Amino acid sequence: MSRILRVGMKASKKLRITPEGVKKFADIIEDHNPIHLSDAAAQNVGFPCCISHGMYPASLFSGLMATEMPGPNTVYLSQELNFRAPMLVGDVIEVCVELTKFRKGKGLMVMNTVVKKADPNTKAEIVCIEGKAVGMNKDVTFEGDSPAWSR
Repeated sequence: MSRILRVGMKASKKLRITPEGVKKFADIIEDHNPIHLSDAAAQNVGFPCCISHGMYPASLFSGLMATEMPGPNTVYLSQELNFRAPMLVGDVIEVCVELTKFRKGKGLMVMNTVVKKADPNTKAEIVCIEGKAVGMNKDVTFEGDSPAWSR
């Protein structure tokens, strides 16, 4: 049965940035910059502790799109990213996607992509990463209207 999607639909998941997760990601991408792996190195450049690679949380968009929204059989075609704030080891982040437009006949869609966290002092929301992704899924049905497609 086809999954029904419409503009405004969202999906998200939360994850704690752990030293083990950062280390595994560092090993996979072969980026062992000390600010990701050593609190002393991170503190030496002004961070309170190790920071996550920006692409670690950004890479989580792929899994969210494949499992939640748009769902299985999604092809991730492109991604634009802006890194706004660091994500520290120990931070709980929320990875979010939101459908903003689609092309019914092609199965193409544009999604806003955001990674955010709560400020530990004020609990205010901090946007760490924001961007836009384009995906394709020919197993979904689009419902309603979409803003004009400019690609």
